[in-house]
Amino acid sequence: MHKLVIMVVVWALPWAASAQEALRQEPPKALADLTPQEYQALEKVTENSVTGTISFLASDELGGRGTPSKEFLIATTYVASRLRAAGATGLGPDGSYFLESTIATIQTPHTGSEFQIAGASAPRFTLLNSVAEPFRFEGKIPLFSEEVGLPDDHAGPIAIAWNEVDGANSSATVVLRRRAATLAAKNVPALLVVCPSDSQLWKAALQAQNEPRVENSRARIAIPILLVSQHTWTDDQVCKLELAATLQGQAVVRNVAAVLTGSDAELSKQAVIFSAHLDHLGSGGTGEDPVFNGADDDASGVTAVLTLADAFGSLEPRPKRSLLFVTFWGEERGMLGSKEFVAASPWPLDQCVADINIEMIGRPEEGALNKCWMTGWGESDLGTLIATGSRRVGVENFEHPTLSARLYRSSDNISFVSKGVVAHSFSAGSLHKDYHQPSDEWQKLNLPHMTQIIRGLYAGTLPIAQGEWTPKPK
Repeated sequence: MHKLVIMVVVWALPWAASAQEALRQEPPKALADLTPQEYQALEKVTENSVTGTISFLASDELGGRGTPSKEFLIATTYVASRLRAAGATGLGPDGSYFLESTIATIQTPHTGSEFQIAGASAPRFTLLNSVAEPFRFEGKIPLFSEEVGLPDDHAGPIAIAWNEVDGANSSATVVLRRRAATLAAKNVPALLVVCPSDSQLWKAALQAQNEPRVENSRARIAIPILLVSQHTWTDDQVCKLELAATLQGQAVVRNVAAVLTGSDAELSKQAVIFSAHLDHLGSGGTGEDPVFNGADDDASGVTAVLTLADAFGSLEPRPKRSLLFVTFWGEERGMLGSKEFVAASPWPLDQCVADINIEMIGRPEEGALNKCWMTGWGESDLGTLIATGSRRVGVENFEHPTLSARLYRSSDNISFVSKGVVAHSFSAGSLHKDYHQPSDEWQKLNLPHMTQIIRGLYAGTLPIAQGEWTPKPK
């Protein structure tokens, strides 16, 4: 899930009243129980199947599914194979399951930089962050502290002494990023970080030099940063800096998209979309565990998409409307993949009746077991419709009292909203302490809860898939 601010929300039981109020709303018409055929298809949604899928998607071997990365492409191949096995047809060129794009990438160079003190090369230094142009400087580089601050007439690079903040996960780079942004705003042109040999930052620098990445303007550090071994530093001698410029490159990324064609000649021209983002943050952590596995965010959503494809693909006869199953690249970089999808959709967007985007369904909040909430509840009647259908299998869909409104524009559903499609994200958890951390591992998920939420999404969307109901914006 993409957010502008990382936050942990703790809340108690106010969801209960909201959920009950939502579930008391009168549905458009009474719903019959699931048919024997629909129940039989529902049996495809098992805890064993869910476990098998998510334990692969969130494994260390997939390296956090960064955009771009070889591991992400492996994950897309797995998703395509699962959709093929479910009977869905690829929506890419010539029946491919891939909608490919070539994107510009940046990478910190590991060669081409020089750092000298009093004419001698420092024994250990490396570039943590580079910028578009080479940086050169010769002169004294004073060691400053935040307590002392910068003198009004200072114009050159500065050095800071570095102490690890707490040694956990990516905290060191996060704190340094904030400090660098503050200094850049004060027109400091370059930053030297004098750090011990066991600092997390050395590992972070190696990661930045080894992996190309999509440039994210919100996360960009505007000045070059050079790491310098602590025992080499002195601030009373002339230094010479030659810092190499950022490497520019290209990489292939891909959305995965497939369709189960509907059984009705007319209604099959319309589609219900089930989507989730396949990407996460890669393996740039600086603690003992460098992999951001992204189990809840959002291997859980992709698992739901694939499991729903299995269930709907086994239903005979097929639902009357067509069903699209889509996974996106680059959600964590600003919803880039979904933006690209809607810009050149393989299915007419005016014939898409809803996008069911699934985000973080693996870890329920206290008191919310087997309950699912929808973002943007007041924007359409989709939540009420799915609540009516999902209660048939014991799942409640409700309006979260704080997150439903706040996170409506924080995931890939908003790309569809911008094109006039009724689109919402469905979640069944919270922004827990492992969110966007290497500790977001599949073993921490509540797999029975997650399985039940997927069963609820199946039962909740069946009337829409069958053409009985059509969601409407409010």
